[in-house]
Amino acid sequence: MIQDIKEVIPEKNIIILSPHYDDVPLTFGGYIHALYQKGLRKIKNFRIVNIFSRSNYQARDDVGNRDFTLKRIQYATGIRLLEDLNCLDELIGKGAYSYEIKAERECVIRQKKWKPGEAFEFPQGNRDNFDDEDWQIFDRIKKYAQEWFILKDTALLIPVGMKEHIDHIILREAVMESMSDLSHPIKTALYFGEDQPYTGLADSEDWAKVEAFLGQYSIEKTDYFMDENFKANLVWKHYPTQVEESYREGILNRSLQLKTEHKGHTGVERIYRLKR
Repeated sequence: MIQDIKEVIPEKNIIILSPHYDDVPLTFGGYIHALYQKGLRKIKNFRIVNIFSRSNYQARDDVGNRDFTLKRIQYATGIRLLEDLNCLDELIGKGAYSYEIKAERECVIRQKKWKPGEAFEFPQGNRDNFDDEDWQIFDRIKKYAQEWFILKDTALLIPVGMKEHIDHIILREAVMESMSDLSHPIKTALYFGEDQPYTGLADSEDWAKVEAFLGQYSIEKTDYFMDENFKANLVWKHYPTQVEESYREGILNRSLQLKTEHKGHTGVERIYRLKR
C-alpha cells in the first residue's frame, strides 16, 4: 500500500546519518522532495550527520585514488563537501538544515579493496572482516548513538546496507549495537533507507543478506510516491566527481521495481520502520 507522504515519518525532527557526501539524496532524496511537492518540507527539522567525511576519492581517477597524501585529501574532501552542500541547499532548502561532520576516514583512505564484478567501485565488508581501525570507528559511532537515541519526536534515518559497502555496514551495525546496549527505553524512532545505487542493482544474494538483517527485528515497510527522475537528475547535477551511469541506473531500476509492484505510473521509494 502506498502511504501518504505526511504519514511516512510522523516525527518532526529528522536526523539522517549519511555514510558519505552523496548518501542523503541517494537514499532519502525521494522522500524529501515529495515533502516539498506537498508543501510539507518546512514542517520538518533536518539534521545531517556525515560520518566518513575524510575522502581522497574522485570517480574515474584510479591514480589519484591511490594518493593518500594530505594534499590529495584536502583536494577531494573540499570538492565533495561543496558538492554535498550545494545539493542539500536545493533538496532541503538553504539554511533549512544543520550539517555535522564526524571526520572519519572513508574506506578508500583505509585502503580497502574494491569488490570485483560490480558496476561501480566500492569495497564490501562486514563484521567478519573489520580491521582494527574499522572497530575503532565502530566504537565511536556507538558512543554518538547514545545521544541520538534519547531524543523525543525524532526520527533517526540510516542506510539498510545493501551490497555491504563496508562504511555503510560499520554505521548500521554500530547504531544497532548501541540501541541494544541501552539501559533505558528508546525515545527515537529508527528508519532504514534503501541505499542507492546499490538497491537498484542488487541480485538475489544481496537481497537475502538484507532480508536476513531485517528479519532480526519487527519491521514495517513504507512505500510512497516520489519523482525518480528528479532524484536521479539531482544526484547527476550536484556530484560530478562521484557519479557514474550506474547511479542513474540504480535509482531508476529500483523505482521501476516498486512502481511495477504497485501497478502505478509514478515513481516509488521505500523505507523500513523499526516497530517499537
